[in-house]
Amino acid sequence: MKEIEHWNKSNKAFGLQLPDGWFGRPGDNQHRLTYSLERENKLILELDNQLYLIFTKPLMIEKSGNDLVISNFKQLIFDYQGFGDMRSHNKPYGSGVVTLVSYNW
Repeated sequence: MKEIEHWNKSNKAFGLQLPDGWFGRPGDNQHRLTYSLERENKLILELDNQLYLIFTKPLMIEKSGNDLVISNFKQLIFDYQGFGDMRSHNKPYGSGVVTLVSYNW
């Protein structure tokens, strides 16, 4: 979890790539980490007070250039509300890679 806190200090805004592609338009949507919690078997990241990434451990967190990459998780639930309509959505992933794409060029 220290990797996320350290990375977040120098990357206040970032893009989000999920296992099936970008959330929103690449380079257009800017997200902020508003809360994080590490539990024995889970890592929970809250973005923009309404997007939740719930990872089931084990997982791997590493920097790739300026980006932060989360991979090798057992499961990911992406739970979010629409920005315009506030409808609730969730999407499960069995595996893949999530990248927090730095906007610090």
